[in-house]
Amino acid sequence: MEIAEAIKNSGIVGAGGAGFPTHMKIASNLDTVIVNGAECEPLLASDEYLMEEQSGKLVRGLIFLLEACGAKRGVIALKQKHEDALHSIRSAIDGSDKIDIFLLRDYYPAGDELILVNDVTGRIVPEGGIPPQVGCVVNNVETVLNVFEAVENNAPVTKRFLTLAGGVERPSVVAAHVGTPVSEIVELCGGFSVDDPVAVIGGPMMGSVVTDFETPVTKTTSGVIVLPRNHSIVQKRTIPVEVMVKRSKAACCQCSYCTDLCPRHLIGHDLLPHMIMRQISYGLGFPSAAVKNAFLCSECGLCTAYACTMELSPSTMNRVIKERISSEGYKPSYPMRPYSPNSMREYRKIPTSRVLDRLHLRMYTGRMLRRGVRTDPGRVEILLKQHIGAPSVPSVKRGDRVREGDPIAEIPEKRTGARVHASISGEVTLVDGERIIIER
Repeated sequence: MEIAEAIKNSGIVGAGGAGFPTHMKIASNLDTVIVNGAECEPLLASDEYLMEEQSGKLVRGLIFLLEACGAKRGVIALKQKHEDALHSIRSAIDGSDKIDIFLLRDYYPAGDELILVNDVTGRIVPEGGIPPQVGCVVNNVETVLNVFEAVENNAPVTKRFLTLAGGVERPSVVAAHVGTPVSEIVELCGGFSVDDPVAVIGGPMMGSVVTDFETPVTKTTSGVIVLPRNHSIVQKRTIPVEVMVKRSKAACCQCSYCTDLCPRHLIGHDLLPHMIMRQISYGLGFPSAAVKNAFLCSECGLCTAYACTMELSPSTMNRVIKERISSEGYKPSYPMRPYSPNSMREYRKIPTSRVLDRLHLRMYTGRMLRRGVRTDPGRVEILLKQHIGAPSVPSVKRGDRVREGDPIAEIPEKRTGARVHASISGEVTLVDGERIIIER
């Protein structure tokens, strides 16, 4: 079986971001495949664990991707501070002339794929573009491990490594079955250590706040950060959009710090968050150049969490602008032009430790994460949309018996999507347009 076909059949999507189907990412002829081991979000540590414990599989998965893409160079990019992972990977590479290691400084957001491409290759992905346009593809550590399992063992994606951190008794790296409720993972790790808890699904910078701990794990759940409801991260994320707009109109002083520290602006993109904040006062209307360029924002949150002296939310406003304008059918286009990084870029990379302090998360560091924790759910709720693109189409019905790894939903015809598999063996007890529930 061809590598791309094995990846497609196994339902592999990007494990470190929005979940773009991997079989589509490797469809182009490329010269460089980059493994993103930056894990730049504070408190997350599952990729570091995987690079330490499964480095041999990681290197083999990268070799499979090189073959699939026709690429001549593979690069594993990780932070220099992760010394144990670095040692494991060096041993696994063992003199291969096709694979290099690229050491990153500990700054945020080192894992932004456009930023990573520039750091590793010196190339700049065009505005509104993707890495294959400059001959590169970027895949997260767990994605590459899933590629190894798909090609070597014909194994589909049924589990997800994630970091459970914050206000829990025993912070852990957990191998969780897809569809496991977050509450079960918290219980497995000793329960809550804070009152009135909520969860940030993902990392503390880009994750989403949820109050329902029955929320299921998906293929893209990189972390669960438990925080008290009165934590500043939760308070800021739950401000109504209408209130954010009013605050932006009243309080933005046009200091331009959000632009000065914007990672995409610093690689040469014409993204000017302070100008977008100014435009909000005049209304959006037909997108001006400044508003159109909100589509260049990666929503890394650095402007909101670190740069803005008035405690406004430029990244959130960019997201809202993109959603509202896109709903009206607007699709931006950008002229091809030469790019060059800002001369101050190297001096404006913000250390992760500073971000950690600004987020008031230092109290949750310094505790040894347990490893080797695995879930054993009796019931899973598997969402049909765990990725960019269209929801998967169920191929089972209520009452069917399935085994772990069986396909239960397929890619819609001629649409972007990914296959979905049963993460436990049992009986299908519910199928609707959003989920499939399986009980042992």
